Amino acid sequence: MEPIALTIRQARRATFRALHGTTPGLIRVLSGLKRLRIGARVLEIPAGALAVLAPRQVMEVENRPAAGAPYKAALVVLPEPLVDAIRAETGPGEPMRASTRGVALAAFDRAAAWLGDPLVPARLRIHALREVLLWLAEEGIGFGPATLPGVTDRLRGLLSASPDRDWRAPEAARALGQSEPTLRRHLAGEGTSFTALLADVRMETALGLLQGSTLSVNRIALEVGYACPSRFALRFRKRFGLAPSDLRRGERIGMEVEPPGTAKGLERV
Repeated sequence: MEPIALTIRQARRATFRALHGTTPGLIRVLSGLKRLRIGARVLEIPAGALAVLAPRQVMEVENRPAAGAPYKAALVVLPEPLVDAIRAETGPGEPMRASTRGVALAAFDRAAAWLGDPLVPARLRIHALREVLLWLAEEGIGFGPATLPGVTDRLRGLLSASPDRDWRAPEAARALGQSEPTLRRHLAGEGTSFTALLADVRMETALGLLQGSTLSVNRIALEVGYACPSRFALRFRKRFGLAPSDLRRGERIGMEVEPPGTAKGLERV
């Protein structure tokens, strides 16, 4: 996976529960405040601060807009091999901390800008991201101990790559190298089902698109497999407690330039 830089905007204060972080990332809050809860631990990231998003975590995320301005953040989605390489060099680090150190923020801004510049060679983009992660490691900030993806993690990754696809359990099981009964037994053991997990992946992907793209709500419904926008809106409200349009309130929300390929697999932040 190539690293991706996104700008996230949200007009209304909202809390999103049981979000599944599938990929590692860096988040810098530009306006407003982000509050993360993972288990009993809470991290508040004020405007101007930089933090990491560890993969394979179930999070409660609250985004609070500033007075008179939307919540806004810069997000960089990272390739996991890069995170593994930095962890091997510096140790696991602590994910539930934020940095306001000037050199780390400047390195992040440079790396994010380079990710959006097609003239910057790929190896220099990775070098710039390494610099950010190394500065954070100097403060003891990292992604925590390495964890291997389980069956459910792998299934989420598979489904989130093409959430608009008409997925069936036998097809997904074959892609994971399992029989369908084995996959269903594993999901049942975690208190879920193939249908429920697919619906959740679609809603979390839709949330990321609402926050981080300029696609219309109707287009987002199609991107996550709903031909009927009203049915999509009902599902979204049931999952998150508010309508898709509530996050935008008629504003132009999202990236100034939407890179190709960002309509799939956005990190939910």
